[in-house]
Amino acid sequence: MDRLEAGFKRITQFTADASHELRTPTALIRTTAELSLRRDRDSAEYREALAQVLEEAERMGILIDSLMTLARMDSGAESLSYTIVDIASILREASMASQPLALSKQIQLEREIPDVPILVNGDAHALRRLFLILIDNAVKYTPADGRVLIGLNTNGKHAVAKVQDTGIGISQEDLPVIFERFYRADKARSGESGAGLGLSIARWIAEAHRAVIFAESAVAQGSTFQVRIPLHQEIRGSVLAQQCP
Repeated sequence: MDRLEAGFKRITQFTADASHELRTPTALIRTTAELSLRRDRDSAEYREALAQVLEEAERMGILIDSLMTLARMDSGAESLSYTIVDIASILREASMASQPLALSKQIQLEREIPDVPILVNGDAHALRRLFLILIDNAVKYTPADGRVLIGLNTNGKHAVAKVQDTGIGISQEDLPVIFERFYRADKARSGESGAGLGLSIARWIAEAHRAVIFAESAVAQGSTFQVRIPLHQEIRGSVLAQQCP
């Protein structure tokens, strides 16, 4: 009964939070359209109004996509296709996809990713999404002229991916709950666009790969997110053999 009650409370809270997040872009789209139709305007004003509507519609589309992903995860309908993949290549691709956003904010994006393949058992699409979430968050919460470092190495048993930034950081009080749904740490982070669902999706992807994801951070100094995913067994055996005398 306790588990049922806790599950019901989570569903109720999820529905309330989702409704709250959808209300804002919906209201802004409606208000912008109503104001534009109250009187005749020149083409520049109409274009500005349409740009605002488009921006909010895109934000709402991202939110709905995230909500649908979480719903599929909860129902078990979100299935992953596991193969042997090169996590170095996936991380490199994700970092390249995030380059335009970093450039637009004048943020230096650095990579320390080996040129040799690092193989894991995983879903390439899901892992790419995980890394994009971490990199985009790092860029989003790092001021102009800051730095984001994307790294990858192995420790004999795991591939260890790292995304480190010089951003606004996260308080020690908030760190334990940053992976909860709809949670955005402080006012500075809440002021950014997004609904606080990205890290929840990232954690689900990590757990689905038997990986561990965690963060270290200090306010005004930056944050470091790490993902440790088991190496493919053949590669792991080779690494261990090389370490033996």
